[in-house]
Amino acid sequence: MSVLEISHRSAEFTSLIKETTSLISEILEIPENYRVLWMAGGASAQFSAIPLNLITSKDDTVDYIVTGSWSKLAAKEAEKYTNVNYVIPPTTSYTSVPSEEEMTLTPGAKYVYYCDNETVVGVEYPNVIKSASTLVCDMSSNFLSRPVDVSKFGIIYAGVQKNLAPAGLAVLIIREDLISTERLHQVPRIMDFKLIDGANSCLNTPNVFSIYCTNLVLKHIIKAGGLKHYAEISGQKSKTLYDIIDNSGGFYSCKIEKDSRSRMNVTFNLSSPEKEAEFVKGATERSLIGLKGHRSVGGVRASIYNAVSLSDVQKLAEYMNIFKTEHN
Repeated sequence: MSVLEISHRSAEFTSLIKETTSLISEILEIPENYRVLWMAGGASAQFSAIPLNLITSKDDTVDYIVTGSWSKLAAKEAEKYTNVNYVIPPTTSYTSVPSEEEMTLTPGAKYVYYCDNETVVGVEYPNVIKSASTLVCDMSSNFLSRPVDVSKFGIIYAGVQKNLAPAGLAVLIIREDLISTERLHQVPRIMDFKLIDGANSCLNTPNVFSIYCTNLVLKHIIKAGGLKHYAEISGQKSKTLYDIIDNSGGFYSCKIEKDSRSRMNVTFNLSSPEKEAEFVKGATERSLIGLKGHRSVGGVRASIYNAVSLSDVQKLAEYMNIFKTEHN
């Protein structure tokens, strides 16, 4: 029988989910005062689950640093449950992460929330932000691509679909003191951190296949050399593409400031939407797929998550050089 057929309360699956938790704890060196929860609904469900579990008073204020589509969605969802302070002024164009001087943080904020890597525009934080309040971070799209000091955060969560497993599951790493029954709002059972933790993430049937795949990928990460290995490779991959863009004499252009450029999502433009469409068409003919930019911003986007090899990126780089030569 496969993992899809056995009971999620069986000894076999209990052993699997415990091992998976142990593996991710080893890879990230998670401190003992943190818990790992396997959450239903992917990352988007955590947009609601986090304020529902952490807000204890109608007077609470939370800080949201909006640097792209995903943090913007998370902030709008949090507005349903609490007072949200937008740390930087709203904008329609995201080209960088804010400096400390640009941020207006709330003294005594219940938590400070940010998205470590924004996939749509290709913006990524180079370092952990500094705050006296509890840090909550969505790391969905760059999770396990570099070492992380978990102790600096109250909560780290990530949808597994970028670097771990099929969609529909999120891993949530939470400091134990934040798991409480003292909450302003009633929390749905499937989002209740206290209940889920008490049930070892098996309050209901979890996404067993994604947990199984996560287990296999975590073992592969360890075998490959851990997070330092993936940090090195992701840096090489993104540098390969950004060097071509920056040295193209304007044929390719990247709107993102250099110190905020994503290692996971390299976004760039050509001289016109028509030229971009021609570039994507030619890439597809070479079996380089998925390069069309997000519909909200257009352009070209190369998503180079952990599973994309350096040789794959080099094939794209070769095509970029050929296309430039033929059309410049």
